[in-house]
Amino acid sequence: MQYWLIFSVVFLIFILFFWKHFSYGIGFFDGLFLAFMCFCFLPMVLEGEYFWINSVLLVLGVLGGSLLEQKTNNFYYNTKRYALLHCIVFFTAVLCLEYINIEQSMLSFLFSLLSGLFLLIACGGILPEEYNGKQKIKLAILGMAGFLIGILLIFPII
Repeated sequence: MQYWLIFSVVFLIFILFFWKHFSYGIGFFDGLFLAFMCFCFLPMVLEGEYFWINSVLLVLGVLGGSLLEQKTNNFYYNTKRYALLHCIVFFTAVLCLEYINIEQSMLSFLFSLLSGLFLLIACGGILPEEYNGKQKIKLAILGMAGFLIGILLIFPII
């Protein structure tokens, strides 16, 4: 689990110091974030006796996040704030999984709702709406590479 913390800190360092060369790198880190969410965070949140309630809360988190995104349309796209938001959410998800017992009933409800928002943010960095076709393809390829590396970190071949 420590390598997820390392990735989120590296993500922050790149955003702060190498922003001009990092605008496409956000797709890679969001691919890593998506792999973390799919194979580490969500299984922990959705397992247990409250599966159906947590699943509904996950969907409500995605819907609430998309409504919030529509209200702030083009407010933060392609800026340092956009990348910092993704980095902070990634770091928060890693810390939550690492240090909080998610299986407690009230916490699992909260994290189910938040995981929907986290998923929306991770997917939004891989295929953002405001880019044109060529830029979307580059971000999608980098996102896929990040996702595959994340899968290899979680499930090593050797």
